[in-house]
Amino acid sequence: MLKEKKINEYLDEYPVEWAVSMPKGCPPQDVLVPFEHTFFRYAISADSYTDIDFKSYAELNMDKDWGELLPLAVGLSVIDKEDKARKNLKLPFLKQFKGIIALSLNPTDGVVKQTGVRKSHFTWWRTTSFDSSNLTMLKL
Repeated sequence: MLKEKKINEYLDEYPVEWAVSMPKGCPPQDVLVPFEHTFFRYAISADSYTDIDFKSYAELNMDKDWGELLPLAVGLSVIDKEDKARKNLKLPFLKQFKGIIALSLNPTDGVVKQTGVRKSHFTWWRTTSFDSSNLTMLKL
């Protein structure tokens, strides 16, 4: 389940620490708080996930000037439907990814917002509370 909240309400209720330094206005004012909500994230390997699978574009490309896209670049892309994640994995611009990770997010893991042209795509602003040791690799 996802619950709409203002970021200040979320931060009042969940005093979290962000996994990366957040630029001004990030996360955005209107966010969704996940409650045992399953999302899917692409992995470099088909068999296992590593810390690199949870690095943002901004972390992976620190010298790049992201401009207005910085709030999205510090977040992580996740998909909210397994069938969409599987279908999207076949897109040419995602060819570097070989696997899909299923993760169930809760309020202390961070907040999300639907972003991009596909309604199934969300940006996730992760907290340091997120534990990546208990995730599931999907069989492709």
